[in-house]
Amino acid sequence: MATLILTSCGKQDDFYSVTKIIYIQDTIFVNEPFDFRLVLRNDSLNKMKFTIDDTVQKSVFFNLFFRCNDQLLRSDVENPNNLKHNYQEYHLKNGDSLSYRLTGILRQVNNSLQMQIGGYQRIYKIENTPCDRLTIDFGGMWIPGDFNPLDAMQGYNFRKNIFVSLDTTKAAFSKK
Repeated sequence: MATLILTSCGKQDDFYSVTKIIYIQDTIFVNEPFDFRLVLRNDSLNKMKFTIDDTVQKSVFFNLFFRCNDQLLRSDVENPNNLKHNYQEYHLKNGDSLSYRLTGILRQVNNSLQMQIGGYQRIYKIENTPCDRLTIDFGGMWIPGDFNPLDAMQGYNFRKNIFVSLDTTKAAFSKK
């Protein structure tokens, strides 16, 4: 019995080879917005193709891990509602880059903290916990618009560990 696998005939997005950079501050403060940039830079000699949604937040999956005193905290996250895409194709030559400026905020809401990224439909929520040191492993993965269906989408990631200001953390997560 023959099996036929259909894949895209053209060149697919190359998130494996591109240099993925996140520029984000080392410390954030509760209830204060912060800016960060995601950059895709072609450091290779070959031309690279990327298919990215006009709303770049639909082409990125943020993977945030919250730690209180080095203990992993479980965060509740809802899935997005709007999955429609308006993809644009970009071709980067050696030295070219795409740069996206985004804004986030970690805010106190009642007895929890919520991390929200502007234009991103997922909100990360953690409950009140006694905490002296709160950190966020701020990572994520680019999601190709033109991909190979046999690709498990590993290796498209960016990551940086950031701290939440201890003064605001103690106010938000007061010891009991």
